[in-house]
Amino acid sequence: MLEKKLEEARLRNTKLRKKIIISFIITIAVCSLILVSLSSFNFTTPKDAPAVKVSKKKKPVEADIEKVRDEFKEKLQQYKNELEPRLQAANIKRWNQNALFEINELEKRVMLNFSNSDYPNALDNMQLLKAKTLAILEESEQIFKESMEKATFFLADDHYEEAKLHVGKALVVAPRSPEALALQQDIEKLQHILPLLNKAKVARAEQDLQKEYNLLQQIMQISSDRIEVTKRSDLLRQLIKNKKFDAHISSGFTEIENKRIKEARHYYQEAEKVDPKRKELKVLLGQILEQEKALRIQQAIRQAEQAIQQDNWQQAKASFSDVIKETPEDETAIEGLKRANEILGLQTSLSQYIKDPYRLAHSSVLRGANKTLTQAQNALGYSIEIKKQSEELHKLIAIFNRLIPVTIVSDNKTFVFVRGVGKVGVISQKMIQLKPGNYTFEGTRIGFKSKLLQVLIPYDQNNYSVHMICDEPI
Repeated sequence: MLEKKLEEARLRNTKLRKKIIISFIITIAVCSLILVSLSSFNFTTPKDAPAVKVSKKKKPVEADIEKVRDEFKEKLQQYKNELEPRLQAANIKRWNQNALFEINELEKRVMLNFSNSDYPNALDNMQLLKAKTLAILEESEQIFKESMEKATFFLADDHYEEAKLHVGKALVVAPRSPEALALQQDIEKLQHILPLLNKAKVARAEQDLQKEYNLLQQIMQISSDRIEVTKRSDLLRQLIKNKKFDAHISSGFTEIENKRIKEARHYYQEAEKVDPKRKELKVLLGQILEQEKALRIQQAIRQAEQAIQQDNWQQAKASFSDVIKETPEDETAIEGLKRANEILGLQTSLSQYIKDPYRLAHSSVLRGANKTLTQAQNALGYSIEIKKQSEELHKLIAIFNRLIPVTIVSDNKTFVFVRGVGKVGVISQKMIQLKPGNYTFEGTRIGFKSKLLQVLIPYDQNNYSVHMICDEPI
């Protein structure tokens, strides 16, 4: 850009020199004519007149001219590189038209001096241009500084219109300033923040903590650097937290009093979510656990009672065991578990006799059965099943105590013997009396193989017959 302007100045300088040469030739011709016309006149100098010495001005040396010219070019280049961009950024056409006009005129004068090869004056005017530009830049910086300070001040006091006015002034002299643009954004946020602040003040006056907190959260989303809003929001969060916690804890204790354990635990869990470190939780939990324990004991006892009524002593045993786990010294549960074990033991013993009644044919087993029946007498009032089993066993014992006629048929050659009972002898047919049960009949005959016969005399028949003949020769 600078080289282009200098080239234009050189062209103008060449044209000017041509005009000067032509004018000079014309002037010489005119002067020659005048000298010819005046040659007839006698010009003498009076004797008394002093002689006037005419001094000729020294033309500057060519080297000096080049030096000044180079200095000017350096100053001009420096101005173009450093001051002119700052001047453009200062946007003075928006706020100081007179200064802009003066600077433009100085620039024209500088370039005219240069084009006329009047480098000394061009250098002087360049200095004036620089001084004027620096003065304008200093003024713009002062305007920017004062406007930014005022805009910041009014922003801090939440005065939107005043802050907007002064940041606008700052942007007039520095339209691309990152600092001013950032401040402008903060100020524009204020028009959204102020209505929320007013609503928050109303909510605070109404003591609506949650509403005020929500409004402050909206403000913080718009601008997170408002210290007072942040502090108030933190305080409200803690107050709301405490309020919620206290409400849950209070409801929990109320439900404990009303024996509503499930609801009490719900409120405990909600309070724990709000603040798990509060000491009140331990107190409430202790009461909940105590109530839950009491409820479990109560339910177990009720289940045991229902099981006894249903003659389900296995369930009764389990329920009494559950009670003892909760309260090992509970006498009712201890006594109930003892009775359940006794009844279950009797049921098992009676069931074994009933399932295999032929064992009753043995005297030792029969004695054990009678003993069990005696023990069961005390449990008849507690268990219908034992009563039924006892009656059935009594019948079985009576049946196994009766004698059943057994007819033995033989060949009148075989000697018949009943082990554990006695000899029958050599018979063709004989009736003996035997109790129900298992017997071994043995037959022997000289010259023939002996024979053993296992016989079960049924307890549910009124008579029975056995054939015993040894007919296989040795």
